[in-house]
Amino acid sequence: MRWRTAVAALCLLLAAAPAVAGERPEPPPGPPARVERLYAQAARAVQAYEQAERAVRRKRADLRLLHRAAAGERRRLAVLRDRIGAMARSEYRNGGLGPSARLLLSRGPDRLLEGATLARQGDHAQAALLAERVLAERRLAAETAAVDRTLAVLAREVRRKDALRRRIEARLLRAQAGLSARDLALMSHEGLSANCPRDVPRAAPGSSAATRRHGAPHWVRPVAHYTLTAGYDESGAHWAHRHTGQDFAVPPGTPVRAVGDGTVVVAGCGDGFGNQIVVRHDDGYCTHYAHLSVLEVAPGQRVRAGERIGRSGNSGNSTGPHLHFEVRVTPQMGSSVPPLPWMARHGVRITR
Repeated sequence: MRWRTAVAALCLLLAAAPAVAGERPEPPPGPPARVERLYAQAARAVQAYEQAERAVRRKRADLRLLHRAAAGERRRLAVLRDRIGAMARSEYRNGGLGPSARLLLSRGPDRLLEGATLARQGDHAQAALLAERVLAERRLAAETAAVDRTLAVLAREVRRKDALRRRIEARLLRAQAGLSARDLALMSHEGLSANCPRDVPRAAPGSSAATRRHGAPHWVRPVAHYTLTAGYDESGAHWAHRHTGQDFAVPPGTPVRAVGDGTVVVAGCGDGFGNQIVVRHDDGYCTHYAHLSVLEVAPGQRVRAGERIGRSGNSGNSTGPHLHFEVRVTPQMGSSVPPLPWMARHGVRITR
């Protein structure tokens, strides 16, 4: 009887062993394939957006050069007209309407060409002025036409860039609508939030404006003193995917500043980024400030470059006090671009 009891107990243990030691809990399912596909499409669209942004910058630079060239031609033409006017006045004083006066009264390059015969009746100085003015008029017309063509191309590039941004934002919103809270945290590239308090310390909207110094530059660093740590696109065990921003190691409570003029679109606590702020700037890009301890702005509030918007901290999925800083094409995660080159384009050098 004891033997049968022992055998039965052994069988029960063997039957239970796979469930206890051999089986592992299944990993949580990742985001649906459709959502992953939308994120991948958004990432490709972000690259296309950056290419369009570079094209717009090139066309704007071309336009500045063309405007300067046209302005130079106008100045030269004004000098020529003054000289012809001086000759015309001299001829009038000396006996009537001479060739220079007739040139001055002509209406456009064609009429000026017809006046070549008149110029030959005068001296060589008049003929030279006529030829120089004709050339100046033609150059100015060519420069003006080039400005118009460049403006048309620039307008097309801006429309293309804006359409890409709208497409990126629509895809990211559709992707996030298909994610659970856990999936959304995992897709934040910072992992699951371990420290996101319900009641976020918050200053009254607008109270930080007094900290902005008079004459602050149009673009500034997000923190005044820092040590750079994890950079954009780095990989590591701490992130669900690759790092999407630039980390600034700073003591807790360090003032965090808006890098440029803009409007706050997000100010709250959520996902692995913890307490976070997103500011949409006047050029359409957004900047993201994460792991904060205090929020000092509210959604819809207008902020200026250098204005304090919060204080650094250790909220969310963070291994130590720091500021996680991102530059995005849209307010949503999944649209980030390399932040340091973007800041350099705005005249802000961030040194290591």
